[in-house]
Amino acid sequence: MIEVGGVTPSRYQPRRSFDETTLQQLADSIARAGVMQPIIVRPSKDAAGGFELVAGERRWRAAQRAGLARVPAIVRDLSDEESAEWGLVENVQRDELNAIERGFALKEMAERFNLAHAELAQRVGLDRSSVANLIRLTELEPEIREMITSGKLSAGHGKALLMAPPGALRLTLAKEAVMRSWSVRRLEMAARDKDVPPAAAPLPHEPTVRDAVVRDIERRVGQHLGTKVEVYADRAGKRGRLVIEYYGLDHFEGILQRMNVPQE
Repeated sequence: MIEVGGVTPSRYQPRRSFDETTLQQLADSIARAGVMQPIIVRPSKDAAGGFELVAGERRWRAAQRAGLARVPAIVRDLSDEESAEWGLVENVQRDELNAIERGFALKEMAERFNLAHAELAQRVGLDRSSVANLIRLTELEPEIREMITSGKLSAGHGKALLMAPPGALRLTLAKEAVMRSWSVRRLEMAARDKDVPPAAAPLPHEPTVRDAVVRDIERRVGQHLGTKVEVYADRAGKRGRLVIEYYGLDHFEGILQRMNVPQE
């Protein structure tokens, strides 16, 4: 057990924002039952007798809100590189980071510790192409990154936008994709045609009542599964495909659990 006030946030924290609602819910839970899982800290280099967080910042913040004086902790003697790796791996394994946070965390880790994408992928349990694609998302314009962070666009949309040249065209494509609910495939087609302004590209037909019903189904199923969902139906609306996106094996397993798919 260590003093809450003797802990400082990690300098390598990959998360860039904490949802106030879920943080307060966690604080309420901790006030009733305490901190069930220890945070991970290392001895602080800046404060004698103090500690620096490695993993568990949400629990530490919530414990402060709940008024706890002390929290359970595991103390590890870690290097800067190990501390950054542990913090990133915990968030990736819990699927708590959005794609942009993952990209910036991976990029910072690669640059700070001079790691190749293949080595970085091995350390955090992702394949090399996933690491490269996530890092590339950081090249997008800030406004587009915010669209992905807020869930208006998916990481797949971001990857498609990287096919277009940076600047005004890319931003216009992103806004069109949000406004018209473009699929990743539709956005890829527009991004490939770099010489044609988005306004000149073929636009979907005027929305019908059936379109509105399909969009509502996508929204409700997407909210239930916690991911982007797209429905493609034939003209009669009798046959089609349901496309469910996922962003990692942990995310995929979580979707299966929400669908009540039996686990072997």
